[in-house]
Amino acid sequence: MRHAAIALLLLVAQDAAQKPAFEVAAIKRSENIDAGGTLGLLPGGRFRAINWDARALIGVAYRTRPPRTLDRSQIIGLPDWALTERYDINAKIAVELAATIDAPNRDPNLMPKLVQSLLEDRFKLKMHYEKRELPVYALVVVKKDGALGPRMQVSNVDCQADRSKCSIRGELGFFKAGSVTMETLATMLSRPAGRLVFDHTGLTAKYDVDLEWADEAGSDKPSIFAAVQEQLGLKLEATREPVDVVVIDRIERPAED
Repeated sequence: MRHAAIALLLLVAQDAAQKPAFEVAAIKRSENIDAGGTLGLLPGGRFRAINWDARALIGVAYRTRPPRTLDRSQIIGLPDWALTERYDINAKIAVELAATIDAPNRDPNLMPKLVQSLLEDRFKLKMHYEKRELPVYALVVVKKDGALGPRMQVSNVDCQADRSKCSIRGELGFFKAGSVTMETLATMLSRPAGRLVFDHTGLTAKYDVDLEWADEAGSDKPSIFAAVQEQLGLKLEATREPVDVVVIDRIERPAED
């Protein structure tokens, strides 16, 4: 038992030592809190997050099911400022690490790991994972024969030949996506549905999806629930499921520079 505990500690220490981190990072409070935000790695190993709060950064950094980020309900114990104060972050990784971004064997979780290191260093974040049962929606097929709605068809697009046809375009009350999996569709439905959505359709193909719904009061469009059923032939069923959550043990406002 003692040897197992020592081995676990060595593995944790090794993982911490190997976690990539930004070479330099500048953080400032955002002056445009009503504007939209952007986040991503840029050419040359630069990283930029504009108008992001700590909750959203944690959602990207500690996600457990890419491409899904953590929902607000999955982050427990944040102080109020972490949901309301937004930051602009400009950072850069070392040249050697930047050279791996476009490599065939690149780490798909590089950006989340970098943001983890930033949160741990500059926000003094300490957290742990737990499983908790939360209210969610299960995405299911309505008809027993498996027939889908008029705005959802099996995709025959070759994404390698034309990536533009596999893009996701959306705005408030609308999105159009080419060649998406049901897991990706469930992720896209989580925000308008107001809860996490999990795929229970059993559908394994990729689909072209075109969906419109009422995103504001007074609209003559259907609700997100009616739209999913009428246009896609699917249904959002309320249920409860064990969900991975991040519990915040400690977090501080970052020193600005």
